[in-house]
Amino acid sequence: MQSKDGKSRNKGSKKKAIIIILAVLVLAAIGGIAFFMLKVWNKGDPADPAFRGGGGAIGGNPSLPEDMVTASGVISVEVTEESFAVENLSTALEIEEIYISSGQELEEGTRILRLSEESVAEAREELEKTLRTAELAYRAGVIEYEQKKITARYDYESAVLAGEQAREVYLETVAGLTDSVERAQEALAEAQEQIAEYQSYVNDGSYQSYFKVDEYQAIYDENLAVLKQKMEEWGVSWEQVTGGRGGSPYSYESILASLYSVLEQNLRDLQQAQSDYEDAVANAAFELQTLELQLPSLQQAVAEAKEAYEIQAAQAELTYETALASAQRAESDYATTLEKAEADYETLLSDYEDAQENLELFESSVGDGYYYASGTGSVLRVMLQAGQELTSDRAIYMYSDTQEMSVTVSVAQTDIAKLAVGDEVYLMDTGGNGYSGKITAVNPVTASDSRTNVTYNVTVNLTGDISGLTANQSVTVIFGMTREAEATAPANEEREVRE
Repeated sequence: MQSKDGKSRNKGSKKKAIIIILAVLVLAAIGGIAFFMLKVWNKGDPADPAFRGGGGAIGGNPSLPEDMVTASGVISVEVTEESFAVENLSTALEIEEIYISSGQELEEGTRILRLSEESVAEAREELEKTLRTAELAYRAGVIEYEQKKITARYDYESAVLAGEQAREVYLETVAGLTDSVERAQEALAEAQEQIAEYQSYVNDGSYQSYFKVDEYQAIYDENLAVLKQKMEEWGVSWEQVTGGRGGSPYSYESILASLYSVLEQNLRDLQQAQSDYEDAVANAAFELQTLELQLPSLQQAVAEAKEAYEIQAAQAELTYETALASAQRAESDYATTLEKAEADYETLLSDYEDAQENLELFESSVGDGYYYASGTGSVLRVMLQAGQELTSDRAIYMYSDTQEMSVTVSVAQTDIAKLAVGDEVYLMDTGGNGYSGKITAVNPVTASDSRTNVTYNVTVNLTGDISGLTANQSVTVIFGMTREAEATAPANEEREVRE
């Protein structure tokens, strides 16, 4: 679209469709092509050896490659559908006047239609409001985006730290449980050892030798036997020995009385040992009974400690593995969260930019109330009229764009492998005029139903100066040759001499 001073302002969309005005190949036969090339280069008789040229060069032109491929077709012009490109506009733009009609030749910047000032103002207000809303949402989104990044980073670092600490916690838990089992087992083992010890004290007389009962008994018995022997030998009675009626210290009675005193001490030692032994046995019996009563609870404590170990160790291991998995997944989760936050941010930014571009497009398209032609061509059809509404993507008119020309030709299967999209080609019309072109498409699906004569469609867009061509004009496409190569070929110089 152009402004009133003729400068381009229209950024409307174009829906392009190639319309083939006439799809007839007028030079399909090989003999016809040969005759055409003869007329252009050699201007001689097909029977002239110079026509065949040798090595496949037409007209004996040595600049033409041996693998040159030629094909004929007709020129097609591109038809453009002009439409209003402003999107998401609910306000109806009222058309007050249409300035073009079918068949009219257009120049870029030509006025196409006029809109009512009221509808233009209302549409502008709507787009400005949309822009303000999108801008506010975008600014809020920027803040939310930064917050999400901080939160995601914190969650990531927390998960990593928890994963690093999880093994230590697990090992400490298992160590504590193991210690509990070991302490319970040690208490049980100690009780069992004491039970065995006390059983030996009670049942096999271990205390008797500990308190020397037998030793004191033997001493007492031995001294008693000596005393009795001496009493009998010396004729001294018990009354004399125990009564203390002796004469001199060296008398038999005094000696035996002294011996009796030792015997009395032996008896006291024996009685004390016997008493200590009996007390120890009684205490051992009590301790044994106590330990035997405690034994089931100690055994239960071991069983419970082992059970707690199995359950709590499994729980600790699960907690550890969960924390470890979370730590291992933390980086992926962090990346996913960031990606989601960035996607939300990009969406808001895109909406904001779209609203800006939409308003700018509106101003450049119809801001002054007029819609202008964006290209040059001939009007084929006008789709709108005064009183109707101009809406998003609604077609306004169609025109043929003579600046965009192409030709589609059929190429044999044996030659198609030599061609590629982007290759430059040479074209000639029936008057011998040369043009430049470029391959833009090679259809991989055959265009022929014949099994013996398989062909493929190749599309060539014309480039450079094409002012001498018109729609439906027959041309020959020479693949493997450019216009520059043809212009410098020696055969052209020879042709000029002949002329």
